[in-house]
This record gives sequence, C-alpha cells and structure tokens, in this order.
Amino acid sequence: GRSGVRYLLGMIVQVEEGKYYLEDHTAQVPLNFSQASLLTDGFVTENSVVLIEGEAVDGVLHVHNMGSPIVENRSDAIKAIGLQNTDIFDSVGSLSELEKLQSQEVEHGAEGAFVVLSDVHLDSPAVVEKLEQMLEGYSDFSPLPIFVFMGNFTSRPLSSSEGTKATIRYFEDLANIISKFPNVANEGRFVFVPGPNDPGVAGVLPRGPIPEYFTSTLRSKVKHAIFASNPCRMRYFTKEIVFFRDDLVGKMRRHCLLEPREEEEEEADGGIEGGNDESRPVLGGRRRLSRHAIKTVLDQGHLSPLPLSASPIYWRHDHALRLYPFPDALIAGDSAGQYYENYEECDAVNPGPFGDGFNFVVYRPIGEIRGSHTKSDVEFSQIE
Repeated sequence: GRSGVRYLLGMIVQVEEGKYYLEDHTAQVPLNFSQASLLTDGFVTENSVVLIEGEAVDGVLHVHNMGSPIVENRSDAIKAIGLQNTDIFDSVGSLSELEKLQSQEVEHGAEGAFVVLSDVHLDSPAVVEKLEQMLEGYSDFSPLPIFVFMGNFTSRPLSSSEGTKATIRYFEDLANIISKFPNVANEGRFVFVPGPNDPGVAGVLPRGPIPEYFTSTLRSKVKHAIFASNPCRMRYFTKEIVFFRDDLVGKMRRHCLLEPREEEEEEADGGIEGGNDESRPVLGGRRRLSRHAIKTVLDQGHLSPLPLSASPIYWRHDHALRLYPFPDALIAGDSAGQYYENYEECDAVNPGPFGDGFNFVVYRPIGEIRGSHTKSDVEFSQIE
C-alpha cells in the first residue's frame, strides 16, 4: 500500500477479466502495463513469474521495467539442492555412482544418436515414402540410432467414426515399412510421442501414450517400439533429455501480455552456440520467436507457463512438466520450423515439421570429447 518505486518478484495472475495482478504468497497488487518495458527476452503471459521495477500510485503498481527471474544452469542447480533431489529417474544414488557413469559416458557415449522427427503425417503418401527412404539409409548403421517420432501422426484431426479405422491402418502401414528392414525392426529403438491431435485424452498436459488399440500391429512387428507420454524424458548416461510436442510459439504469441523484445540476431548474450554452421537453419523473425518461446519455458522452469484456459494441466502429474533443474537437452517439436539454441548449457532443439519439407534432426548427446568433458552435436537434415 505504500507509494514509491518498488522492486518486486511475483506471479502475474488475472483476478478479474482483463485486470492483472502481481501475486506472491502474502498479497496481490494491481498492475498497469501502459509504460512497461521488457529487459529480457521471452514472452510474458498470465502465470509468468517476473521481476518488476515499478512505482506504486494509489494502490496500483505502474510497471516501468520487467524481466524474467535469474536462472541457474543445471550444474549450479544440482550443487545447490543436491543430486538426489534432482534425479527424476531415481537412478543415481551418489556422487560416486555419477562419476562412474561419467567415465562410461566418455568411453562409450559417442556412439549414440537420436534421430528425431516431428509431425510425422502417416496419412501422407509422400511422408511415408520419405520415411522408408530414411530408414533404408540407416538400416546398415551399427549401432542404430534411437528413432523418436513425434506427432501429430495425421495432417488433420480425424472424426471418431473415420479416425479410428484410419489411424489403425496408418500405424499398420508404418509397421510394414519398418519390417522391410529386418535389422531396424529387430534392433532399432522407436519412441512415439503423441501430438495434440493424436488419439487419446487430448487438450490437457501431460498427456498419455497413444492407446494400444491403435498400435497393436506396430508393437508386434517392431520389437522395441515404445509409446511414450508427452512430454517424455530419457536418460543417456548422465544426460537428461526432454522430448515435448506442442505449438509453443503459437500459444505464447496468442496469450502474451506484452510484445517480446525485438533485437538483432546476435550471440552477445551467449545464446546460440554449437551445432553445425552449415546445417544450422537461419530463420530470421521465426527463429527470434523460437528463441523467445524456449527462453520462456526455461526461465519459468515449466513447459506450460500459460493460462489454464489455454493449456489445462493434469495437476497430479504436473511434475512431468517441470524444467528445474534444466535438462541437458529440450527437444521441442514446434510448428515454427527448425532451430537450435544453447541456453545456459541446455540444448534447445526443434527438428521442424517432417510433414512440411521432410526435415529432421540428428542429436548426439556426446558429440565431442575433450578429456573428461563432453559436448553435444546437432545436425539438421532433410530428405530430398
């Protein structure tokens, strides 16, 4: 209730329609954004945690400057709260076990790779043809990469009457294609992450796997087919990788309270690093929006920092959406197009829509080894 300049940290909430407040566990204060400036990259939406500099006048906080809270990289977070409190897999019990895993990672990790595709539209003959071409190219690899296919698995939502039979047929067709390459069918690991329009309980996060009813043939013909949730987490030696399929840029643009900062494409803040310069796509404004979206979810420590009306959450499993500590990699299938960014030691990758241009990405968690340290590698690919 006091006047004067204030520095406050809190969450933006909408108490009444069109009226926003800054809230913490003790109080709420009305906000006026008419003269607000953003000091950091990212989208500001309802439910965002922000740091605000403003002046309180007659009980209203007039925002002058606003930005995201300060973040910690993964290693600093683990040091701060302890290894056992950060291991969501509950698989590394002590620092000595972690050190053993790190030595194995240096010795054997460089052999592994993830081939990641998003928007694999199985109802498109062209997509199916390119999938077969891609699998043929990998059929002689040893070891085989892990194939991660993210939805949507059809180019448009299907009605309940036609959709059930059609979806079953599409997955059967995929099973037949994979079966053409016995080594891939028997030894290859396939992970299927559902998209917003795929069968199952839609419209809420996290969402469960595609029901077995639709995929029984594929499961029987492909020995190591895993139908995962969205998001899906994997551990590769010491590396934690999060796979997520959502329209992050589109949702955040529709619900942002202030337009994100517009700056020249630059790397002065340590944003974009690594990757292959020849394969890294240059997307101009679209790439800038992708940077804002990725920075938002990482700064907020959550995959869906949006109004619940825009992105409902199954609270019992909200922990699956959390991003603290940062994973080593966040691979987000987004309709915005291919991009790669390294933000505070976290690789943020979008493979791009396979159904539009036949783009995909090859992600190697251990792409380079320097003594006891490792560095990832991101390779953008396209099937001609």
